[in-house]
Amino acid sequence: MKHLPRASALSAAAVTLLALAACSTTAPSAEGGGGSDDVATGNGVTDSEITIGMLTDLSGPFAAGAAVQVTETQAYWDQVNADGGVCGRDVTVDVQDHGYDPQRAVTLYRSMAPDVIALQQVLGGPTSSAVLPLAEQDDVYVGGVGWAGSALAYPNNQLPGASNAVQAANAVDYMLDELGVAEGSSIGVVYFAGDYGGDSLAGAEHAAEERGVEIVAQEITSQTTDLSAQASALAQADVAGVVLAAAPTQFASLAGVLSSQGADVPIIGMNPTFNPSLLTTPAADALLANAYSITSISPYANTDAPGVQAANDLYAEADPDGAVGWEVPLAYVQAELLKQALDGACESGDLTPEGVVAALGESSSVDTEGLLPDGLDYSNAGQSPTTTVFISKVSADADAGLELLDQVSGPSAESFSYGG
Repeated sequence: MKHLPRASALSAAAVTLLALAACSTTAPSAEGGGGSDDVATGNGVTDSEITIGMLTDLSGPFAAGAAVQVTETQAYWDQVNADGGVCGRDVTVDVQDHGYDPQRAVTLYRSMAPDVIALQQVLGGPTSSAVLPLAEQDDVYVGGVGWAGSALAYPNNQLPGASNAVQAANAVDYMLDELGVAEGSSIGVVYFAGDYGGDSLAGAEHAAEERGVEIVAQEITSQTTDLSAQASALAQADVAGVVLAAAPTQFASLAGVLSSQGADVPIIGMNPTFNPSLLTTPAADALLANAYSITSISPYANTDAPGVQAANDLYAEADPDGAVGWEVPLAYVQAELLKQALDGACESGDLTPEGVVAALGESSSVDTEGLLPDGLDYSNAGQSPTTTVFISKVSADADAGLELLDQVSGPSAESFSYGG
């Protein structure tokens, strides 16, 4: 298990402008992404405005975190506009709620596609998978969240960090290398049906084969809110740990039921499973005792990272009393990545959806000052841009409930390959 150093603090100027120039062979201008003279334009662009889209989940299982991301996203683009905009234009955000329903996401995409230059985010593995083929046909940039491996097949998709399979492989590695799970043990995997859970299961199974453990798989849906049956099956199988690829509701239920049954084992939740509101539920003690979180994005409390501090400061100004979580740095870095692509498209004279996708394709090494693991590589088509993840412990003492323990890249995560 590789343990990677945290980002060191930089000057205030470096905090303001993240080091994204390495993403492209054409460096963006310091202000506004360059001028707008002699720039070809297309969908979502007028002489004065650029419209981007955001397909999110404001009424489904990830609604709490999605609302935080919408607030941070709008604050980010308001700040960009105050500094001169992009390519001499203000950026506006069209936010639509798909409710974690792939069919609704497709309907919304079809209605908004003629009026946006790019989608900063499509929240959710199943919804991203439904939208991506259509967006590829239209040459529309998609900042996808979830992190399903199926999304890596699309050159118009920018995955913000390690894929679900890589996260799950790291979870198994971390249990064996750091949490005392022994070779020959059984590890439970509780996962949503679909791309999110299926990809996570694939990574865990790969790690299990590499590390000599057995997987006890339990498939659920987003409507499964009482995990008593699954917890009982895991306890009966005497699992030494559990990987969870679901939502916060399922994290609370699983931790609470396992604790009530006397199963004192670590539970590692994947990217979207933890929300700080869980620490106000009856499952709080169980989560504090045994719950961990693996994320592709830095947790909110990692204020040693200048990019995270910049994201947190912006959110605090936009909504001083708002809920907080890892979704704050996620929304910020997805906006940063899209801005870099827009700047690159402007400088190449092609401010069209196709021009933005072309700018994305030039990304080979991305440094986001601690928001994501450094050195993300989008040039290796079909593979996760990194094998490094953030591992945190659920903690009542940490801001937003997650205390960063380490950045890790485990041996099973590094040996995992899609299609290989």
